[in-house]
Amino acid sequence: MARTSFLLTALVVGAAATACANGGKRGHSDSSQARELLMKILDRNYRNNIIAIISQRSPDGRGSYQRIQVQISKDGKVRQTVIYPLSLQGVEKVDDGRQSAVFLPDEKLVLVEESPRTLPDDSQTRINLTVRNYGLSVVGNTTIAGQRAAIVVAKPRHAGLESRRYHIDEKTGFILKLETLDAKGTPKLAFQVQQVTYPTNISSSVFSIGLDKKEEYSVISQRRTGFLDGGGKGYVPIGFSPVFPAELPYGFDIQDAQVNDNGYYRCVAIRISDGPIKGTVYQYAQSYARSLKNMTGTSVGDAGGIRFVVAADVPENVRKRILSAFLEATKKADQDNPGLGLFWGEELLPEKLSLTATEEWTLEIRQWSQVLLITHQ
Repeated sequence: MARTSFLLTALVVGAAATACANGGKRGHSDSSQARELLMKILDRNYRNNIIAIISQRSPDGRGSYQRIQVQISKDGKVRQTVIYPLSLQGVEKVDDGRQSAVFLPDEKLVLVEESPRTLPDDSQTRINLTVRNYGLSVVGNTTIAGQRAAIVVAKPRHAGLESRRYHIDEKTGFILKLETLDAKGTPKLAFQVQQVTYPTNISSSVFSIGLDKKEEYSVISQRRTGFLDGGGKGYVPIGFSPVFPAELPYGFDIQDAQVNDNGYYRCVAIRISDGPIKGTVYQYAQSYARSLKNMTGTSVGDAGGIRFVVAADVPENVRKRILSAFLEATKKADQDNPGLGLFWGEELLPEKLSLTATEEWTLEIRQWSQVLLITHQ
């Protein structure tokens, strides 16, 4: 399991550093300047190509780190390549703007899904959530990897969440360092850029997924079949009725949802955010999810025949509160409409009694794919 933890952290690191925009304006208030700097992080309208080496902590709580090369084009394409530890060299995630693919060379496996850039731009919504849920301030400047950075602190208005201290390149909007701070103000490094350049050009071939050249790989596609809402519009039957709480704790809101209905990987994935933090709440039919393993950095619970997996880079007690909101909403729905939770529409669950090793591995990756999304996809 240690290898899995290292791997899955590495696969999402590039989301922590995929934004760059115009330089900040002078003469604004401290909070306004902080807001403008954070908006650069969230803005999907890029101004720079970026090549960086990033060191990021793993979520195993043991101080382990990965080193990842991140390449980002001005049009938002991303390639992340693990360069340390040696056991994970060759693991890559490539997003060409239409599809996102994770390559696992040891397993000869590639996981393909739609690029997050095919979703509506949520940057304005997220900055509004950030202002609602956090007090913002600029507390100084520093130099990281040869670049001058403004230090922005986002202090949560909800007790239990950690403050976040961003070191942002003022010229490009690229995050050079991120720390979380507990209630006592003790910092914990989330990630830091070791090297960074802003080249004029990056070859388009860098962002080619090239599945036709990976004939030896097994390809698992997870396709979005429609967005969901409380009334189930766009819903594709997968064996249960998804749950949408009317309200989430700590200022989190539901941003969007999707159905993955491919083969043995059917679930509903609900994206949540409080502004700076993004997470995912996966919902599986409980009978189908029996082989899922509890992973570090997630919280798991069952209600109404549904298995809920909350994945987010927040303290455990926060994840559990978010999980409780879904469990309570499920129980209330069962009371109001007995039997509605399961078998909404045609039953499409597999008849197999157990999952293969590859299927278990893929489910673990799905569980982990949103754990450390520090800014945005």
